[in-house]
Amino acid sequence: MTFLSYLVVIFGYLALLVFILGIAYRIWGWARLPAGFSWGLFPKPTKWTVTSLIWKAFAWPTLFKADKLLWIGAACFHVGILVLFVGHLGVFADVASFGERLGIPADASYLIGVVVGIVVGIALVFYVTRRILVTKVREISSFSDHFWLWFLLAVVGVGIYARIFHEVSSEAVREFATSLITLNTILPPQNLWFLIHTFLSELFIIYSVTGKPIHLVGQLFTQYILVSKE
Repeated sequence: MTFLSYLVVIFGYLALLVFILGIAYRIWGWARLPAGFSWGLFPKPTKWTVTSLIWKAFAWPTLFKADKLLWIGAACFHVGILVLFVGHLGVFADVASFGERLGIPADASYLIGVVVGIVVGIALVFYVTRRILVTKVREISSFSDHFWLWFLLAVVGVGIYARIFHEVSSEAVREFATSLITLNTILPPQNLWFLIHTFLSELFIIYSVTGKPIHLVGQLFTQYILVSKE
């Protein structure tokens, strides 16, 4: 377990470095892409135009019209990932205490995390099943399409199992995360399932910058370019 602990520390720094540099490089590349011609056919965007772009980026109205079942799966997945991301900020800040100040008890926060994790897991199973069983989707699916779904499913699955059956105290996790940021590194909590979940998460972060998962950042940045260019 000590060897895995060292891997978690090493890949923790590596994941942070790759993520920051990778996002910066991606944004630099997106900003250099040709923006096309401006024919002056449309008026200067108003706040309603910006609202429309945000709506299209987050609500996917076109997808809703084309495939409502896929839209439901995408909504459950993306909203769930956002909630889990906010929840995982608890490794750097006491999110539970902040939630209690808002009237959300610690037990409710724990239950929300488990339920949302299960919802994301179900959404991933839906994605995987769709790529296997739907002929048109299977024909256009590449190895990377399957890889990142299965990998993320493993991350979420191990995380749910660790959360329910082998939970590590928030204080211990926060202490470890803080030690990484302050470069005063200590070993992570010696819990096998926590270490596996953390290590897989670090590997996924490294992969996400170069693989399919980066599409969400790209979509948001594209919408920003559309507004700024207008």
